[in-house]
Amino acid sequence: MVLLKYGKNILGEKRKADFLRYFGRKVETTRIVSFGSCNFHCDYCKRDGQQVNSDGTIVRSVTINNDAIFSRLKDYAKDGERIRLSGGDPVMHPKDSLAIARFMDRLGHKISMAHNGSSLHFSEMMLQYMDYVAIDLKGDTPEELAYRSGISETAGKRMLESTLAVQDMFSSNDVLVDVRTPVFGDTSLDQLFRMAELILKGGNNSKEFWTLRKYNAVRHCDWLEPRGETLSEWARMVSEKFPELPIGIREKWSNSGFTILKNGKEI
Repeated sequence: MVLLKYGKNILGEKRKADFLRYFGRKVETTRIVSFGSCNFHCDYCKRDGQQVNSDGTIVRSVTINNDAIFSRLKDYAKDGERIRLSGGDPVMHPKDSLAIARFMDRLGHKISMAHNGSSLHFSEMMLQYMDYVAIDLKGDTPEELAYRSGISETAGKRMLESTLAVQDMFSSNDVLVDVRTPVFGDTSLDQLFRMAELILKGGNNSKEFWTLRKYNAVRHCDWLEPRGETLSEWARMVSEKFPELPIGIREKWSNSGFTILKNGKEI
């Protein structure tokens, strides 16, 4: 299994699924399985996904024995953690993704997945094993999505259609969907309005949540960070205009770094 280390450790990353709080659920700790390749090449990737080997794997990925991974995942689940497939992106590792999902299913656990939304077929294959998912929406137009993802504009059109279809498919099948959008210094309020419209256009809106993730500068990318107060104010304006869509603001990974808005008010 080809994975990425977190710091010096395989399977060392944990994240809180804060959006669950809106749905009246306990905020869970997710244990991240970071696969070592991706079909996007985002300039701002904190996992150096732009740097790949000749076989397409991310340069700093490593190969780990499957049995060792399964044993550790079993222990994490016993400790109450939710296993989350991530990356890179799990779409590039369908056999391993399915093997993990089936393994956890035999233990009586559904899993979670963070996916860039590029494959409806892959998402449908994983559907029965999912408790909740995080699906990316990186732009309001094919051109913007392509620019943020490091792919061609032709591919951008397919990917925008695909990620919206993936979101709709999961939510329509009663899987909670956390739509994730990075917000940059040059992201506009109108772009956020248009993305809100896209999210609400299909699927089961009662199962959908939208997280605006503040871009924090990375060393190899010269894109600008948004002003924190601007992001907060814009999120409130979007929330007021689209009161049916719960919105989260992710400014940092800490207990105080996640705010939830509904109808323009913090909840």
